[in-house]
Amino acid sequence: MSHGNCAPAGRGIAVLFFCVALALAACAPRQGSYVDTKADLLILHANDTHAHIAGIDQDGHFCTQDDTCRGGLARMSAAIKNARAQGANVLALDAGDMFTGTLFFSVNRWPLLAELNRLMPWDAATLGNHEWDEGCAELAKYIAAKRSFPLLAANLKPVKGCPLLYSETPPYMLRDIGGHKVGVIGLANDEVLGLSGACPQTKFTDRVHTVASAVRELEAQGVKRIVLLTHIGLSADRELARSVDGVDVIVGGHTHSYLGPGSEDGPYPIVEKSPSGQPVLVVTAKWASQYLGALACYFDQDGVLTHWNGQAVELLPSFPRDKAVSSRVAAYAASLNAYQSQKVGRHDIDLGPDGLDACRAHECLSGDIMTDAMLDYGRPYGASLALLNSGAVRAALAPGEISRGDILTAFPFGVRVQVREYLGEQIWEALEHDAAGEGARGPQMLQTAGLRYVLDASKPAGKRVLRADVLGKDGTFAPLRSRERYKAVVTSFLSNGGDFFDMLARGRVVTSPEPLDADMLARYFANHSPLPRPVRGRIVRQ
Repeated sequence: MSHGNCAPAGRGIAVLFFCVALALAACAPRQGSYVDTKADLLILHANDTHAHIAGIDQDGHFCTQDDTCRGGLARMSAAIKNARAQGANVLALDAGDMFTGTLFFSVNRWPLLAELNRLMPWDAATLGNHEWDEGCAELAKYIAAKRSFPLLAANLKPVKGCPLLYSETPPYMLRDIGGHKVGVIGLANDEVLGLSGACPQTKFTDRVHTVASAVRELEAQGVKRIVLLTHIGLSADRELARSVDGVDVIVGGHTHSYLGPGSEDGPYPIVEKSPSGQPVLVVTAKWASQYLGALACYFDQDGVLTHWNGQAVELLPSFPRDKAVSSRVAAYAASLNAYQSQKVGRHDIDLGPDGLDACRAHECLSGDIMTDAMLDYGRPYGASLALLNSGAVRAALAPGEISRGDILTAFPFGVRVQVREYLGEQIWEALEHDAAGEGARGPQMLQTAGLRYVLDASKPAGKRVLRADVLGKDGTFAPLRSRERYKAVVTSFLSNGGDFFDMLARGRVVTSPEPLDADMLARYFANHSPLPRPVRGRIVRQ
């Protein structure tokens, strides 16, 4: 074990193998207990749990029972409580996106999380973009529900007409930890008008000015240790760390980033420098409740970080569980039985990695299946192609019997399937937007049917699409033509400009029944089971 220091980002930062909650098998050949009780502040954190309340299995699929799975809220709760019981100076934080991602949420919606949050020992949380999935009115009800911790959002400033106008989302909170004042500032995701179901009156203030103002208010109250809790993504967190003085630690979410050994995103923690040259530690802990981040911080008398250690801890099946939380998870599992027992068809196709992470990086089986189903639906209305943002895929459609529950787990948003007419240049613009993310990856990547495209991530954003071809009625592909009109099947999320696909909001309406995506996919399975192997090569990377 070794301690971190104030070395610049990019150098190897030694990490302390942390054992939290009476067990951390990665630290020793046997289970042991290690909590840094000497640290001035031990930050335990999670993000993007996405309703994986019982954790995940060895294949990354959500579990309905938490006894043999990794992660889960019961293990998180036990870890936090046990660390406190051992005398550690714990600050426990959730960086948002508790909503959406498993059948638990699809069936039970926000009241499920409201109840579980009454049992979770978090000190604070912030709001991710998926907290807006059901709109501002439902989010307002969730915020009003009783919980033991605040939802912090210093940048959220709804205006008249927004149901959130009078919701309680304080900008920051104060805690006395280890005899010192600790301030926690919250930054909610500020892109929800494009990413989720926020109402137009949902407004946000500038990130840098908001944080700087909150820091000044906290420092005026004698606070020298300040933590920023965000849901804006790792690169944005790092930029913010370099832009504002007074913040010691940024605990973030949104990009589902794992930090630590073997990570392309960086070590745990990433060390940035504030404008005045002070160290700022940036941490995040993947997603799906698999990990609990554990960051031990040491400060001098002026509240400046001197050294630190920690890692993102994988919560293994052998780790202790909070009995009260586990009991409620088991009770909610019973509500899923009817959906899991309703079989709609099957497929026996295995094409490698699939599901949320895989579909944001390349063509994936679940994306192929859904877009094939969309195009099958749209052909009677003249459609020749289908487009689906990869963020719509939340889990893999694993080989075997497929239930209604499997469909709602993989595609939980309940959006409509629509036919729209676009110029070829609008579709090309959508493909360039799809490829504009870092490494030409991300939730905006378009899964397709009837359309194939070639991209080069090494080129500048906006010039990454090298070729796009549309499948004709004769079964051959022809180049996408800028002034030709094409009828495409899209979801209502895309036709409303979701994920900032503004160009897809400008399509002409083609009259069609517009079914829910899950209903349409269930019918596709019923009519085509077992599904044929999909045509591949829809997304080609140079």
